[in-house]
Amino acid sequence: MNTQDFKRAKVLADLDLDYQELKSDFQDLSILAAKVAGTELSEVNFIDNYTQWTVAGSAGEFSQKPREASICNITITEDHQFESRVDLDLRFKDSSYVQKEGYKYYYGIPLKLNDEIAIGTLCIGGKTIEDLSENQVEQLHLIAKQIEKQILLKQKLRLAQKQALEERKLKRRLAHDVRSPLSGIAQLIELTDHSKEHYEELIDILNLIASSTTSVLQLVEDILSVDTKSPSNFESDSFFTLESLTQKLMDLYSPQAQAKDIELNYEFQPNALKFSRNNLLPMIGNLISNSIKFTETGGQIHLKLEIEHTQNTNNLSVLVSDTGIGMSAQQVDDIINKKATHRTGTSGEKGYGMGLVFVMRLCEELAGNFTVESKPEEGTRVKLIIPLKQ
Repeated sequence: MNTQDFKRAKVLADLDLDYQELKSDFQDLSILAAKVAGTELSEVNFIDNYTQWTVAGSAGEFSQKPREASICNITITEDHQFESRVDLDLRFKDSSYVQKEGYKYYYGIPLKLNDEIAIGTLCIGGKTIEDLSENQVEQLHLIAKQIEKQILLKQKLRLAQKQALEERKLKRRLAHDVRSPLSGIAQLIELTDHSKEHYEELIDILNLIASSTTSVLQLVEDILSVDTKSPSNFESDSFFTLESLTQKLMDLYSPQAQAKDIELNYEFQPNALKFSRNNLLPMIGNLISNSIKFTETGGQIHLKLEIEHTQNTNNLSVLVSDTGIGMSAQQVDDIINKKATHRTGTSGEKGYGMGLVFVMRLCEELAGNFTVESKPEEGTRVKLIIPLKQ
């Protein structure tokens, strides 16, 4: 397969066309081409490595043939068009197209995307005519351009649908990650005694809320970076240490834990190593939010962070354990198999079944390791091992 064939095959593969479903897109234009030319035959064809696929035409039927048996196989190698008196052309005069079907004239236009690779043709065949007028040729090329535009529109539609799906996922991630801390802040404000007798307590609460709100805004920035950066380019301009990462997580998630009267504590060994943010807040934050959601009032959540040194790299070890309601073996398997399932929290919190699956995907994109252990009514332990970028 030569370079041009490879490119055409790649373009067609990227278009992912269902040839049998294209008749409604191109049938009218094909029939119009036959009327403009005054010929018995017109076709819209796509040609891959081995086959010519006739997706629309005056014959009205979907068909296919080996590309080497097709005159259009020559057309796709031309810049603008291929014209032939096939009844006189030594390459075609003995073909069934001439001998059995009675055609003596062919005119084909290569269909190109962005004037580059020819992926197919618009062609006409005549049994009585011997050439086309200048006006007919011009109109046929206009029809071919319209077919090319429709192909590009189908491609753009597919890309737009994919982008819309990714944006929908991003919005759900944002809602999932931001709803919980904001809800915690709201509940904390609602439960706070605003009387003058508790002025000092109120000041402490307001300071906590201010710190947490700043962290929420930072979380949004980190979540947005998930969709704007490739997995191999997640490094940010800012860095964490174990202490600053822990403090950021406590600022962010303490309000929602307090609002539910859950004890959120932490443990880390001081370490001066600086490492890239690498979406650590969305990952660990999702773990903490998930634990808060499925831990009953009065329960406990423990966060443990440490740096593990290996010969070739430094890894961040993250362990989030809780005294919550836990999960069944089937629920754990669903997470490992990336099956998102909906569950309602211990206080009736609405869930979307994304939390742990989302964490696992992010962890995998960073070449990390994700493990989860849980039993009903015995809590849950989730551990992440993430290679650090410094």
